[in-house]
Amino acid sequence: MALPWTERPLEPFGVEIGIGLQWPLPDGFEQRLTELFDRHKLILFRNQQLDEADQVRLLENFGRVLGSHGEYREISSDGALGSGPLTWHSDLAFTEEPFKIISLHAVAVNDGQSWTDFANGAVAAASLPSQLKAAVADREAVTMIAPIQTHRSVGYDSSTDMPHQVRPVIIPHPRTGEPILYISDMQTARIVGMDQPDSDATLSALFAELYRDDRVYRHHWNNGDLVIWDNIALQHARGDLTGMTPRRLQRIVVADKSFFDLLPQFKVGDERISAWGSGNKQLVLD
Repeated sequence: MALPWTERPLEPFGVEIGIGLQWPLPDGFEQRLTELFDRHKLILFRNQQLDEADQVRLLENFGRVLGSHGEYREISSDGALGSGPLTWHSDLAFTEEPFKIISLHAVAVNDGQSWTDFANGAVAAASLPSQLKAAVADREAVTMIAPIQTHRSVGYDSSTDMPHQVRPVIIPHPRTGEPILYISDMQTARIVGMDQPDSDATLSALFAELYRDDRVYRHHWNNGDLVIWDNIALQHARGDLTGMTPRRLQRIVVADKSFFDLLPQFKVGDERISAWGSGNKQLVLD
């Protein structure tokens, strides 16, 4: 018997599921959803009309959903991070508990106008040239909050007075165990134990593997799109949103702690947060 939904692989990774998300969901769908997620790391649904409660209900299939108190449940071009571009990153990688899963649902966009890029750290780790893989074996990297998020602003001499974590360059995925290249253009400052020329050169080589054009999935947003992705295995980036209104994406996250739980020195509405996305370095450092 044919399933009451369709499955179509995306290129170079991800899967599109064709179904109208209404409850109760079809028998077997929730189990299949988590199986496809672990395999593909990104799931796309189109033509949905979900309120927050519906989106929460779907994301609860993957784990504990972050509460709404103090958490941003909408991303907009005039919101907390402004309209500037965001370079490659994994949300909260500079904390002890990065977000596990992120979902965005397009509730008001100009179809096809804006996009989000995704890069796959699992694919990159499995595909590293042998010499590069040997160079980072058992190495750790310093990952830190970036004072500017529109472009790479951290580097070898960045101060660890900013919130940061030291983790292996290649980590085991906490759920699947597969190796993940866990560095990013926005957040990774240096490789521990390497001098600056070697660290910079090694990171550049790793970034070249991670962000290869043929390994990046670019999603152009249309109204009704829902994208769910693994925030540990994948990184994301976005283009400049200046002048793009409306652009409202409903955001639900699977995590145990929020940004403000993990970094209590920041408060909801903190001007430094909007400065990261706008490129106002002086405000960030004040």
